[in-house]
Amino acid sequence: MPDLSLPGRIIRHRPTAALAAAAYLFRAILLLLGLVAALPSGAAPVEIGQPAPVLKGTLVSGDRFDLADFRGKVVLVNFYSSFCKSCAYEIGNLETFRDDHRDDGFEILMLGVDRLQDKGRVARMLGTYNLQGAMVDELEECGFERRYPTPTSFIIDRDGVVRDKASGSKTLPRLRELMAPHLGRH
Repeated sequence: MPDLSLPGRIIRHRPTAALAAAAYLFRAILLLLGLVAALPSGAAPVEIGQPAPVLKGTLVSGDRFDLADFRGKVVLVNFYSSFCKSCAYEIGNLETFRDDHRDDGFEILMLGVDRLQDKGRVARMLGTYNLQGAMVDELEECGFERRYPTPTSFIIDRDGVVRDKASGSKTLPRLRELMAPHLGRH
């Protein structure tokens, strides 16, 4: 911007060294953020119709689990957060559906994406609804991504194949619709 304080002369202000350094630093930070965002997450995207990724760890109850051990059952792998309102709405529906279809070979594995310091909160939530689950950041092996928008579920059929992905809170009618094709044979 021109400086008109001196009659007859227009002086243009030049950026100071501090301003130039700040602009350089800002561009460097943006570049680094772009590079970090482009890094692979460590897991390939889960593909419908393909074998379920490896998933092993310890449940909040202390019991060990391996998704491969669930072969012969239909499993809903549900990524959720104890702070998510949609997840809180959904969790009672999951418990009810699981109770109604456990004899059909249906299981649910809840995966909390919360911070590890919130593990007690996650454990209380799972205990209230009698569901088994683990903390994502404590998993021994995880072929799924470690974070999804919550709630996000993957349906694994009796043969260990990923059959569907469902995002958002699921009502009982929606669960029946999603699970009906997979619970018919056993």
